Amino acid sequence: MTDNENSQQDSQVSAYSYDLLRHELLPELLGEDEAMILYWAGKSVARKKIEQLESFNSTDFFMQANWGTLKLEKEKRQERVYELVAVHQNKDRPFSLETGFLAQMIELEKGVVSEASYSIKRKKPLTISIIVRWDKKDSTQNDALK
Repeated sequence: MTDNENSQQDSQVSAYSYDLLRHELLPELLGEDEAMILYWAGKSVARKKIEQLESFNSTDFFMQANWGTLKLEKEKRQERVYELVAVHQNKDRPFSLETGFLAQMIELEKGVVSEASYSIKRKKPLTISIIVRWDKKDSTQNDALK
């Protein structure tokens, strides 16, 4: 087997393992609180990953994590709208992990508290709209430190 074939086989195993964990095991473990827990887990992952990487790119991370293709659709003063094309995901599963991740990335970038929500735009290919909102008056810095 060549190195390329080994790499492709590892990628396929990873996709299967990811699917098994994300779509079968997590719902069983987290139960009815799954969406909320995954949102906060996404925020936690973003905090950890931003510290590990010098130049962090959300688009590349989404591809590497097998979450799909992320694209910034539009940006306003206090809002960003992303489109996520997730062809390998299940439309009946929550996308709160990805949503929480983006909320935290914006929070770290802007230095203000941010929140995000998602909705399914299309079922084929599975396309999700993620809206991240923030308030410039709601700083993440402790006012006593200023």
